[in-house]
Amino acid sequence: MNLENKKPIIILKNDHLKDGIKPIINGIYDNNNLDKETRLFIQNFEKDAEYVNYSYRKHDIEKNSMYNSGDSTYVISLCNEKNKYSLNYFNCTGVVAVGISKITGKNVSFLSHQDPDFFINNKSETRLNFKKDIDKDFDYLISQCVPGSIDVVVFGGNKEDVYKNSPEDDNFRIGIDDMDELLKCPFDEYIKSIKYLNCIVKQKMGFSPIVISGPNDNFKTRDHSLKVYFDNENRRLYMLKPKQEETNKNEAFEASNVEEQIKKFN
Repeated sequence: MNLENKKPIIILKNDHLKDGIKPIINGIYDNNNLDKETRLFIQNFEKDAEYVNYSYRKHDIEKNSMYNSGDSTYVISLCNEKNKYSLNYFNCTGVVAVGISKITGKNVSFLSHQDPDFFINNKSETRLNFKKDIDKDFDYLISQCVPGSIDVVVFGGNKEDVYKNSPEDDNFRIGIDDMDELLKCPFDEYIKSIKYLNCIVKQKMGFSPIVISGPNDNFKTRDHSLKVYFDNENRRLYMLKPKQEETNKNEAFEASNVEEQIKKFN
C-alpha cells in the first residue's frame, strides 16, 4: 500500500544533490485522526522495518547494533538498506540521512532519536559521545555513497511551558529567582538543539540540513507525541503528529534559519 497520494508532501530544495537525485520528502498525518488505511499501512510497515527504540537498554543496543551513551540519552541506527521507524518524540529531536551506495546502487540510511537536554545543559561527555557516534554514520555515508546523493533532514522538538513564573506571579521573587528563566522564550531549548544539529551536519556534510517540520505546540490531544516512519527506498518520511493550530508549525525550513523561523511563532 502506498500513501504518497493521500496527503500533500513537501518538496525540499536540493542544491546539494546531483541532478536526478531525490531529496527526502515527507507526509504529515494527524496522530489522533488516522483512517483505517493509514493504520493498516503503519502496522505493515512496522513488521519489516528496523525499530530505532529510544528506550533500548545496553543489551538491546548491542543486540541491534546501534549507538547510545546510556539510558534515555540517544539512539542511532547504523547505515543500512532497511526501512526505519521510531516512536514517542516529545522534546526529543531526530535526524534522517540517506545516500546511494557506490556498490549496490541502492539507498542506505540511518535514523536517530536524541534528548536535547544532554546537548544543551553542559553534559559534555554525552554531547561528545553523540557527536562521535553520529559522525561515524556520516563518515560511512561520505565514504560509501555516490557524491551528491546524500540528503539529511532534522525533525522533532516541543514548545516549552515557560510561563510558570510570570512577572505578575506573586511567587516570583525579584533578585532571588532565576531572571533568565523569567525571560526565557518557549522555544529556547528547541533553537539550541537545532543549532547544535546544524553545526554537526554542516561540519561533516558542508550544507545546512532541512528541518522538515517544526516543533509541536499542541499538548491538548490524547496523543501529542511524534512518530516517524522512513521508507528508505523511496526517501519518504511519514510523520504522525498532533494537528497544529497554526499551519506554519509544519513548514520546512533550513536549520541555519531556525531563529528567523521561530519569530513567526511568537
